[in-house]
Amino acid sequence: MLSLGVRLLASLALLNLGAFPAQALTEWRAQVQVTVGSGTSTQFAFDGGFNQLSAFQTLSTSSGSGMSQASASLDEGGYVPTLRVLAVDEGTRAQAVAWGVQGYTNVSGAVLSTSLVLHLTADIVGINDLEARVYLFQDEDFEFSIDSGTILFESTSQLWPGFESYANNAGPDGFDVLLGNAPGPVDETRSFDFTVDPDDSFYVWARLVGTADQLGQVDAFGTLTASLTNTEGLSPSSVPEPGSAALLSAGLAAFGWAARLRSRRAGRSSHRIRR
Repeated sequence: MLSLGVRLLASLALLNLGAFPAQALTEWRAQVQVTVGSGTSTQFAFDGGFNQLSAFQTLSTSSGSGMSQASASLDEGGYVPTLRVLAVDEGTRAQAVAWGVQGYTNVSGAVLSTSLVLHLTADIVGINDLEARVYLFQDEDFEFSIDSGTILFESTSQLWPGFESYANNAGPDGFDVLLGNAPGPVDETRSFDFTVDPDDSFYVWARLVGTADQLGQVDAFGTLTASLTNTEGLSPSSVPEPGSAALLSAGLAAFGWAARLRSRRAGRSSHRIRR
């Protein structure tokens, strides 16, 4: 026969499955990569990865002729990656890359109307490059990649319906903000309105790259943010459901209670035998 603790856990598991259906999305990550130098003298450093809420890395040459720094994090509550990069060339090439992805499910029981808003601020000194890309994907067959070409053309990942015209452009338009040979301050904003049906899911994928291969710098630590104007009823995949966590805690508590009960009974039985 099953012990009392196992029966309680099984009952709680069934209750949990019935009251809190499993979420479709499990993908969330924050990653960074920094490099200085070129050719055989290139140095690399990485941080973050799958199911990481934040990543940070910095790298510089011993002579101080090149420096790169990158940061990626999921905002409080798990909503949309915030990306920052800084690349400084004072005689040595530098590049900083930050990227992330966050999945969401509409658990509100109603149609959700929201907007995805990109805001990029930076300062470019010299003839250097800054690239920002933010894409909105359907959840079916999503395949994560750090490369925009791979994720758009070599995988089964599908852009959210209606978002196609906002991505994949050949200039500073839509959600591809590509700035080269354009020194000076940067302040770019893009937005996309969309609706999410009950129980539907989606991903927000973002990448920011600063490359300083001419004297000067790309300072985008002012940041790339991609926010959702309405998150009511959205469940981000990086945040456990409070109900599920509570039931799990209750199950573990019940299991511990049953174990203590068995221990006390065994102790009384042993005591009687010894007498």
